Amino acid sequence: MKKILASIALIALALAAVYAGGAGEDSNVQTLEFAIKETGSTLEAYEAIVEAFNEANPDIKVEIVSYGKDYQALMKTKMAANDLPDLFTTHGWAVALYGDYLYPLNERNWAEHLLPEIRSTVTDYDGSIVALPMDIDITGLICNDDVLAASGVESRPENLPEFLAACEKIKAAGYTPIHIAGKDSSDVAGLFSRLSLSILTMSEKQNYAQELLDGTFDWTKYDEVGSFVLSLVENGYTNVDYLTADKSGTYRGLAQNKVAFAFQSNLTMAEVKKLNPDANVSMMEIPGYSADDSSFLISGERDAVGVWKDSENLEAALVFIDYLAQPENVLLVAEAYSLPPSMDNAEVTDPGILSILGQIDGSTVTNHFDRQYLPDGMWNTLKVYSTSVLSGESTVSEGSELMRTEYERLKN
Repeated sequence: MKKILASIALIALALAAVYAGGAGEDSNVQTLEFAIKETGSTLEAYEAIVEAFNEANPDIKVEIVSYGKDYQALMKTKMAANDLPDLFTTHGWAVALYGDYLYPLNERNWAEHLLPEIRSTVTDYDGSIVALPMDIDITGLICNDDVLAASGVESRPENLPEFLAACEKIKAAGYTPIHIAGKDSSDVAGLFSRLSLSILTMSEKQNYAQELLDGTFDWTKYDEVGSFVLSLVENGYTNVDYLTADKSGTYRGLAQNKVAFAFQSNLTMAEVKKLNPDANVSMMEIPGYSADDSSFLISGERDAVGVWKDSENLEAALVFIDYLAQPENVLLVAEAYSLPPSMDNAEVTDPGILSILGQIDGSTVTNHFDRQYLPDGMWNTLKVYSTSVLSGESTVSEGSELMRTEYERLKN
């Protein structure tokens, strides 16, 4: 019995020694918290990069923390306490929301490779690059060109009158002109947001951009946006289940050559190609307001990563941001969402992304409606507004009043 107890004691001492040695080694490792809002294939891309980085850098350990749907609310709380993660993704708000908390990255070697289409988006008013963008969030409408051809639509519509005429032809040919995934409030808000640009800010004849920026906009004029969307439904240009359909229904419809248009991001193309690699889907420009107006694209920041300027692990965080900026890593994240990479040294071979890059040249480009013209926090309002108007829970004028009230509250 004494021998057994002695053996147990020796084993315990050995384990304690091993544990102590391990703890001593771990104490030399700098752990970085990397907060992420992204999900799905984009999150998987970041996870793969972090795993490779940790293997190559034994003295630094990056830990991904996902805050999920509460990301922005949690980040605002952390900003108020000045206690942020070492690195975090900025989900479109690098300058406007997080700029004061981010470390300037102008002097990083990779900064010279940023494409001009995205550099200005992550540059603050003092000229500081405050985040590493991974892609160029260039987007418009998703279009199935085979459905257009089968419906007798000879060219993509460049303005809303042409768009409505195309929808009529597509409907008459037995196809669904527009698929709306009404089960997802973000999808419906994206539809309203794109049309808000066409109707309110991108037209020469009818342009309220300055009024939206300076706070003098007459929100009764927003009625036209809601009325236009409802007219699409009333004319039979949308899927019958527009209130309950989800995005998988959009993907199937486009993949099976049953749907012509979707007011969705470029991720839709990647999802459609998974279902049907031969589907002739691509991005098209958003139609202008009138026959005299040009079509346009939306460009902004989708995936970008910033470094907290007061991080206790600043040097280690900069080592990781430089690793993240390597061309192959930038390309991995960009391709996960079917977007062009932000760097001129990232070699693109994907035909769909090459097509998008070709459309950027010479196109009129604007920022997202909510990021450019609405105060921070109104994306959620836009989701509530759009679903309530589309469902008939609110009238068009009641919806516009909701937008006015929240605009004034958040702006002030």
